[in-house]
Amino acid sequence: MINVVVCGALGKMGRIMVDEIAGDAELSLAGAVEAPGHPGLGSKIGGVAVTADLAAAAKLADVVVDFTNPAAALAAVEAAAAAGKAAIVGATGFTAEQLSSAKKAGAAIPLIISPNMSAGVNLLFKVVADVARALPDFDVEIVEMHHNKKKDSPSGTAAKLAGVVAEARPGSSVIHGREGILGPRPPAEIAVHALRGGDVVGEHTIVFAGEGERFELGHRAHSRRTFARGALRAIRFIHGKKPGFYTMADVLGLK
Repeated sequence: MINVVVCGALGKMGRIMVDEIAGDAELSLAGAVEAPGHPGLGSKIGGVAVTADLAAAAKLADVVVDFTNPAAALAAVEAAAAAGKAAIVGATGFTAEQLSSAKKAGAAIPLIISPNMSAGVNLLFKVVADVARALPDFDVEIVEMHHNKKKDSPSGTAAKLAGVVAEARPGSSVIHGREGILGPRPPAEIAVHALRGGDVVGEHTIVFAGEGERFELGHRAHSRRTFARGALRAIRFIHGKKPGFYTMADVLGLK
């Protein structure tokens, strides 16, 4: 049995994670954490009392899971590291400095930080890299759409996709949207466009546009459970692993 502590347990993703853990015979909810002052502190979810004592909860875990926000996720990684427990982070919106701090804090434990836990999206990262190398003269445009409550823009997944293309095409530059009279499109440009509206869980389209043809790749998440189920695979993968920074590509055997 793998003991899991869920941070942000009363949030949208947290509640789904708790529900998915309850339905998995190999996993057990060992702790549910929320921010200090949260009105739900002391209530129960999945049979476990919700607490703000992250350090105490981490000691009960084999794996700490966080889908909250960068600042809270960093605190979760630090608590997991102090307790010597593995950690999985699915939060998005990290600055480069925050991401570096999280990786540094988690250097002594098995750690996964991924902007998207979906199996399909992580396969998309690999395919996009292959296409970017195979079609070096095609223009690349990335379009993402999410619900109107999403705080960060572009999505962490779109930013990762842009990074994947940039790595496959050294010398590329990334821009976010366009406005005004900009002149012809530079050939080494990677453009990212963010749409917000309604209750869209997450959609990403990557357009490779060449002379006389266009090649498109895309992914649509129909439910947040997609991300939770990816996290369950990550939990099983990381449990018992040696300290190190792992990726969802490792989880899915895509390397």
